[in-house]
Amino acid sequence: KVVVYTTSMGVVRQTFQRCLQVQRILGTLLINYEERDVSMNRQVQQELKERMNRNRIVIPQVFVEGQLLGDADAIEKLNESGDLRQILRRYKRVGPETICDSCGGYRYLPCSVCSGSKKSIHRNHFTAEFAALKCITCNEAGLIRCVACSSTSPA
Repeated sequence: KVVVYTTSMGVVRQTFQRCLQVQRILGTLLINYEERDVSMNRQVQQELKERMNRNRIVIPQVFVEGQLLGDADAIEKLNESGDLRQILRRYKRVGPETICDSCGGYRYLPCSVCSGSKKSIHRNHFTAEFAALKCITCNEAGLIRCVACSSTSPA
């Protein structure tokens, strides 16, 4: 399995462009990969920190069968030398890439319990305070994993 840690946040343009570059290279080679967006979920950030055994992470990062293949520079060098095609030939897509009808390929949807507000539906009717009443179903952005996508590719 090929896992690519990226970001969809375009705030830091250079990082975003490097993520797009890696996605384009893998797309051109028709590689079937799982994208994990560190800007969408804090658990994904923590997972990458643990995998790399570092506190500060640089994205994008590509892993093959749990082993680090490299960042954008390493992927570009491997691609230019032709080695990337050989390394990833087992993961080549057979058919065309399909986009999920439920989430549009983003792999996340607004929480169905709180509608993305991150507030619990179990409200304390004696006070208007919501400080401790947070939805336990969704992540810190009010999102949940798309059921359609997560059933076809493991997390």
